[in-house]
Amino acid sequence: MRKSILFALLSCLVLCLTVGCGSKVKPTAAQEFRSGLTAEDTTKMLGICEECMKTLKSGNIDGALNLLYQYDDSTKAVTPLSEEKRNKMRNTFTVFPVLNYRMVYYNFSTEGQNDVKYEIEFFEKADSTDQAPNTIGLMFNPVKVDDQWYLTMKDADKDFTRTRN
Repeated sequence: MRKSILFALLSCLVLCLTVGCGSKVKPTAAQEFRSGLTAEDTTKMLGICEECMKTLKSGNIDGALNLLYQYDDSTKAVTPLSEEKRNKMRNTFTVFPVLNYRMVYYNFSTEGQNDVKYEIEFFEKADSTDQAPNTIGLMFNPVKVDDQWYLTMKDADKDFTRTRN
């Protein structure tokens, strides 16, 4: 009798371990997106960001704006910047010109939610003792639609990830 109970308990334990270890957790959309990315995706995405930053640094604001798009997360559609958005961004880059820049980090999340953060220097300090802040952050949101990368700006109301690549 005692051997039968022990055998039954051992059988239940083995069954529980087999079923528990065999079940798979369904990957999230972010995990699926990231697992499908290649080194070429990283190169393309960072390349369009770098092209935009170089264009801004050269003073060609309109050229940089031509590289930017708007993304509608609900429809997954990419469109050129609206005239209103274009004018707002032109004004921003006029007030805060890119004299120098450095990439702080980048992160992939989903097709429509990715981060590339830059720190831009928008005026030169008078001398080494000048303590005035002369940098601000600039955040891109590269999106991948139909296997093509597009550069959009991170809106203030959009989340950004804290993890970095």
